[in-house]
Amino acid sequence: MIVSSRLVDVTSRSQNLQAFVNFCQQYISGKERSEAQKFLDRFFQAFGHEGAIEAGAELEKAIAKGSKKGKTGFADLVWKPRVLIEMKTKGEDLAKHYRQAFNYWTRLVPDRPQYVILCNFDEFWIYDFNSQVDEPVDIVALEDLPKRVAVFGFMEIEDKTPIFNNNQVEITKETARKMGELYEIIEQRGKKEGFKDYVARRLILQCVLSMFAEDRGLLPDNIFTRCVDECLNGKSSYDLLGGLFDAMNRPGIIPAGRYKGVDYFNGGLFATIHHVELTQEELTLLATAAKEDWTTIRPAIFGSIFEGTASNKQRHRHGIHFTSEVDIMKIVRPTISNYWDEKIEVANSIAELSALQLELSNYRVFDPACGSGNFLYLAYQELKEIEKDLLDKIASRRRSETSKQQVQMGLVTPLQFYGMDINPFAVELAKVTLTIAKKVAIDKLGLTEQELPLDTLDQNIVCDDALFSPWVKADAIIGNPPFLGGKRLKQELGEEYTEKVYKQFFDVKGQPDFCTYWFRLAEDNLEQNGRAGLVGTNSIAQNTSREASLDYLTDNGSYIHDAISSQVWSGDANVHVSIVNWSKQKPEKLFLDNLPVERISTSLKNEIAVNKAKKIKANKNYSFEGCKLIGKGFIISKHEAQQWTQESSKNAEVLKPMIDGKSLVNLHLPMDWIIDFNNMSIEEAFSYKKPLERVKNTVKIERENKKNKKLKEKWWLFERSRPAMRKALTGLSCYFAIPKVTKYTVFSPIDISILPCEANMVIASDDYYILGIINSHIHRLWVKAQSSTLKGDTRYTNTTCFETFPFPQNHSRGERRFADTDNVVQQIRDKMTELHEYRTQQMEQKQWGITQLYNQYFHEPASKLYQLHQQLDKLVLQAYGFKTNDDILAKLLELNLELVAKEKRGEPVIGAESPID
Repeated sequence: MIVSSRLVDVTSRSQNLQAFVNFCQQYISGKERSEAQKFLDRFFQAFGHEGAIEAGAELEKAIAKGSKKGKTGFADLVWKPRVLIEMKTKGEDLAKHYRQAFNYWTRLVPDRPQYVILCNFDEFWIYDFNSQVDEPVDIVALEDLPKRVAVFGFMEIEDKTPIFNNNQVEITKETARKMGELYEIIEQRGKKEGFKDYVARRLILQCVLSMFAEDRGLLPDNIFTRCVDECLNGKSSYDLLGGLFDAMNRPGIIPAGRYKGVDYFNGGLFATIHHVELTQEELTLLATAAKEDWTTIRPAIFGSIFEGTASNKQRHRHGIHFTSEVDIMKIVRPTISNYWDEKIEVANSIAELSALQLELSNYRVFDPACGSGNFLYLAYQELKEIEKDLLDKIASRRRSETSKQQVQMGLVTPLQFYGMDINPFAVELAKVTLTIAKKVAIDKLGLTEQELPLDTLDQNIVCDDALFSPWVKADAIIGNPPFLGGKRLKQELGEEYTEKVYKQFFDVKGQPDFCTYWFRLAEDNLEQNGRAGLVGTNSIAQNTSREASLDYLTDNGSYIHDAISSQVWSGDANVHVSIVNWSKQKPEKLFLDNLPVERISTSLKNEIAVNKAKKIKANKNYSFEGCKLIGKGFIISKHEAQQWTQESSKNAEVLKPMIDGKSLVNLHLPMDWIIDFNNMSIEEAFSYKKPLERVKNTVKIERENKKNKKLKEKWWLFERSRPAMRKALTGLSCYFAIPKVTKYTVFSPIDISILPCEANMVIASDDYYILGIINSHIHRLWVKAQSSTLKGDTRYTNTTCFETFPFPQNHSRGERRFADTDNVVQQIRDKMTELHEYRTQQMEQKQWGITQLYNQYFHEPASKLYQLHQQLDKLVLQAYGFKTNDDILAKLLELNLELVAKEKRGEPVIGAESPID
């Protein structure tokens, strides 16, 4: 008989876990502090480890918490990147502690554990916060450990995928897809049969709420499911479902008949009943959804019903994006939860706690781009948890049972939550989501609040355009406004609407991302003690979008206290986002990317903000964008160029090798050539027969559909031939170039005979001293602080990265001398020459591009590339007179402002020109 090794492993593990259970039952009484470490050590041993510490876990891990200085918590066990374990006293209600565990987990970066266990010696509550925030993915009793081995795959020596019993995400998504499909079918049928789209929308949402209410005990005896089944067997849904919804809108409890026991729900969602006869196909989909366990459906992500039914075109046009629960909590926790946790923690007297009761009952939350209500739902759940904490603390200070019971009443209600969205379906869905939130909180927290009738939220969640409608005055403003690149507004939203936006926000410069307008309005509507948190594209920390949003916040007296600088979006949009929380009150502690920091600049960096740096005139006319073609027909092969030159030597005057972004990072690859008529008239261009014929047969045809009249009329010329750049390059032996978007800020020297085109930035110098400075760590720091990013890569913009960059003022043309500089200029030239020769030799030898070379060696201390850069950096520091431990950005900003001031006074300043030794 052959027994698989997997079965043997499981059997052996079960035996070890049974031994662990026996030990606990005999020797562990469940006192948290004194026995937790012994318990955890034995737990690790049961999975084959020598012990917790031997496995690499940390015990009593200190974790910064809250916004107050000196506030530190201690997690019982952290085993990165697998699990955080927090122990509580035997018999303790673990539901009360998930928020503490979530807060610890949030701060455990980098290599944050994937799973979290809350344990009270009797039960293990396992969380996967990346998928569902407030519900464990499984609960395992101590005595069940031996037969639930598969749940703890992450505890094994060889990490295995765990199998959970309560993973609600996939169930929710599947059910949402079914309801989305049903909605689309009914909507399409409605278009043919003449009923409005809001009929399908209201009917679907009435069904959603009814299925939820049925499984949560708000409707009697599976009445909705039975009605659907009867309709499948020949009854009329027009009568049965329509009648049920009528009953749910009738005050009082139905005393008899088919709908006996149905209570009054509200006059909102059920105020209007559209009796619809559903088809057999529609009823089948509805019956399938009704048979799901709606107690496991997660309302916080059920908004995917909205995402699933909104067309791709709609999502693209309006920048609609779904937000995961864990990302919503990156706003709800810093903006709402931490604020209340700290207020409750410091309040000790009955008078202080009673004052908090009053404040909490009047606390308002507003989402100005609420979509399907995800943010409002999780904010409500958090505030109900906070309410329970507050009431428990009051009860603990009351003496009599009567007094204790007097505080058990609903302080927080859905009527304190407000939302706005332009999509009518989203608005209706948000009302349902927030309505469901109340019943979920009652069940989860064991509250004694009245369940029915449900709150009518028609005045709270409204269908309006947040950019042109008054906002509710709220204590907390949260949400995920729409993303849309500023240059695409007219294309996606139309010229009329875009002009309306520009008129409304006339003081905004450039073309920032669409989401920035929500940041401005949130700041304008923030109360003196208010707090806000919004998601935006990571462009909000860059250039014009930063000026329109984060600079605006700080310029108006707000403080960014908790932010995620950039992360890959959790939804289906291919973007990187930033998450920003700010307030009017100056915080004691700051968190950036979940780590405590000394400062957060409006560039969302732990460094001084250099966005106030000014352009230095001495750097003007040295940096340029490459030629912009608009026409692939300008590009030819080297073979064609040689052939045409052989046919007529005159053609050589307009044929040049070219470099674009791709060939710049792969200098060993053969280059394309280009037809360049520069600024010639059509008469002059006719002197070059073959080149002009090619452009006429390709570029001219390509441009016929362009709106730009000049492009069509002057079809033989580039859109941008860069005459200023050509003038600046005259007389040089080479120039320095970098791709506009690049992983590494690395400039390369390019022979002057090669024309820089498309996607390149050019520095008009051939002095390797200048090349050394702009390839140094000092320049990279400046670029990182001043540049924007594209999916994690740096976008080098000459106006912000180069024209503001202060060069050393330590050679003979400058008056300010930082250090002894007898040979430093020449030493930088020599070191940069050595670095260039090394790079060239390596790339030619290995047939690598420059990015591949830097990927392999730039962070390897033993490599020559690393060592040469270190030597260059040391020389450049010497040229500036800076020390290694200086705040380099602060020094550079100081130098920038000093040089600008000198230029205003008419004094000489060293810029990008070649120095005199």
